[in-house]
Amino acid sequence: MRVFLGVLCFIFFASFAVMGQQASAELLKLNDEYSAKYRAGEYSEALVVLDKMLASPDLASVPGARGGLLYNRACLEALTGKRREAIATIHLALESGYTKYTSYATDRDFDSLRTDADFKKLLAEIREKWGPKPLQWDATEAKLSFRLKFDAPDSPELTQLRNEFSMDSVLSGAVTDYEKLIRLARWTSQQWQHDSSHMASKSDPLTILREAKAGGRFICQNYAVVLAGVSRAYGFYPRLLGLLPKDVETRSEAHSVVEVWLPKFQKWVIADAQYGIVPEVAGVPLNALELQKAIADEAGIECRGNSDACSEWKAFILPNTFYLKIAEDQNRFGTKAGEKQLVLVPKGAAQPRKFAGGHEEVFAGSIYTSNPANFYAPPE
Repeated sequence: MRVFLGVLCFIFFASFAVMGQQASAELLKLNDEYSAKYRAGEYSEALVVLDKMLASPDLASVPGARGGLLYNRACLEALTGKRREAIATIHLALESGYTKYTSYATDRDFDSLRTDADFKKLLAEIREKWGPKPLQWDATEAKLSFRLKFDAPDSPELTQLRNEFSMDSVLSGAVTDYEKLIRLARWTSQQWQHDSSHMASKSDPLTILREAKAGGRFICQNYAVVLAGVSRAYGFYPRLLGLLPKDVETRSEAHSVVEVWLPKFQKWVIADAQYGIVPEVAGVPLNALELQKAIADEAGIECRGNSDACSEWKAFILPNTFYLKIAEDQNRFGTKAGEKQLVLVPKGAAQPRKFAGGHEEVFAGSIYTSNPANFYAPPE
């Protein structure tokens, strides 16, 4: 779930109402016009519309929007050959609060600036001030017992899931568990278009897929539920993983993915079903903790399943890998009540108690740990 998607320049608002704010009808109309022109490659025309948005008095009602729009303006200037103007506008975007280093470092709209000495210098300054840093953990913290619960792979519901959606054909020819996971993640990402403001009527894989087949569009959490369901139907141990930003208590932004235990690698492996991506470095798949460090270290991450979206995905995912959260009950069917949760907290960081200003239920029943060994224990 994202309030502002700044990685690709044509994306402006994902949800205006999350923080209790509402964009005007005029801004929404301009945003649609701007997005259409960007998608069509009409960059000069898109720039004209974007300037109307920046001049709108309604923009003040949308937190953080000015910085994001200035970032987008710099993208358009770079795309139209206005290199000096683009660099000047990046400075304005930074001053207005858009400081996501991974966006500036990976956005393909800035490719024309990559060899420019001033841009290189500015990018180095952005990395030094706002760039990602590997998080610190406490391996000496006492061991916890946190046993995950899973559906039986041959349960009636999971059997129905395999049959109704012809899942055997998705895995036809796949030999290793790793290849099967990549295929399942990619397949899940293709079942509907993402919509950050809608959820399926029930949070189980069958309901989500049936409603998607009827035209529904849903949030990231629904993708994760489906991937967890179909992978469990083939005997995997999948767990829903909540990725949360450092300022989770005040910012309404988070993301849901899945981590799956792969015996060959003796580790949990992250899979993002919304994007259809399983990240790896040097042929070895990563868990969420390793992913955060790999992005911070600018390691050579490959995005199996959807390499075209890799730059966009890395820029989006990094801010949401500060806190990690899993639930004890990983059953995808049946009623959940009073479940325990485990939250991995970087060493020295605050233990979050609420989400986006007041949603304490997000962390209800949470146990907190800073020891990765507690969070990444194998399934029993």
